[in-house]
Amino acid sequence: MAAEKATPHLLVIDDCTLTCHLLTALLTAEGYRVTTAHDGTSGLAAARHHSYDLAIVDLHLPDLSGIEVAGLLQPEVPFLALTIDRSPEAVQACIDKGVLSYLVKPLDAESFLRQVQVALERGREQRNLRRALRDNHIINKALGVLMGYFQRSEEQAFQSLMAYASTHNERAFRVAGRILEAIEQMGGSKNATRRGNGAGRTRARSGPGSAGLP
Repeated sequence: MAAEKATPHLLVIDDCTLTCHLLTALLTAEGYRVTTAHDGTSGLAAARHHSYDLAIVDLHLPDLSGIEVAGLLQPEVPFLALTIDRSPEAVQACIDKGVLSYLVKPLDAESFLRQVQVALERGREQRNLRRALRDNHIINKALGVLMGYFQRSEEQAFQSLMAYASTHNERAFRVAGRILEAIEQMGGSKNATRRGNGAGRTRARSGPGSAGLP
């Protein structure tokens, strides 16, 4: 039972039956458990009934877009994008949804399996990190600020925070603290401006005969 629980369970969502068969054969040969779905609705239904370590999602599905499906799977199920579309717009849309890797058909088997392994490791790290940060009020407040200010989803805000921390070699807690400090300073500046404007209006109403007012 313990070994079965430790085996990664992958969800493949692709409308091409041949692709599903090929990916299933490759992944099961590596010891992974695999469930397939041929459209977005079936994939989302599968995700509601079972827990998956990684989803491999084709971007061009018959009912829903792969981007939409991936967005609904996140953040519970990390995903790899599978497509024939190399356009910068498609790549950026996947990045915005927190894609772990972008795979272009036709696939090279060795490269594909390597990307799956890396994605599983990154997905596991992200889940562990979320668990550690879930109850931290500083992180949660910073995510709320990013979501409101930049109109981002929680997953996008989390990805942005972690990417910035990683790029600048800083701890996420420290970056979150600086975000909150900046917001507090902005609030203080706005309050000071409002007080200044209010004082100016008072002086204008009082006129030159009001002695003793600054």
